Amino acid sequence: LYSGLPSLMTRQVIFGSVKFLAFEKACEAIFRLAPSLHDAVWTSLAVSLVAGGFSGALSSVVSQPADSVLTYVAQSSKGNLGVIEGSLMMIEEGGISSLFRGLGSRCVWAGTIIAGQFLLYDVFRNYFGVSGDDLSQIYEVIISSQGASA
Repeated sequence: LYSGLPSLMTRQVIFGSVKFLAFEKACEAIFRLAPSLHDAVWTSLAVSLVAGGFSGALSSVVSQPADSVLTYVAQSSKGNLGVIEGSLMMIEEGGISSLFRGLGSRCVWAGTIIAGQFLLYDVFRNYFGVSGDDLSQIYEVIISSQGASA
């Protein structure tokens, strides 16, 4: 199996979790500061775009060390390195800052991509008339059906 799989899984879980949490919290904060942004669809979509950019950049900052280790482990000629071994070797060779190489460009890239994803998500949600309450009800049905089958 792929030797960098633990690093990849760690990075993906961290990135995905922070992405959604940061997006929701950023939207809440923006709407709390300017409740009138809820009034028009286009301002609501602008909030999604801004919150998505913020969440993408923050996710990059948080997951960058795991991504750097993943790259290091994949390129390493030192055998089958694990996450911990790769991290320690990177820090020995380049210091703590080696875990954050390329962070600026990754923040710009992820911020742009994630902003676009959340914008499209909200565009289609608005187009089909799906609200947050609708999604919560679907989630509750899935969870309750899981509990009933256990």
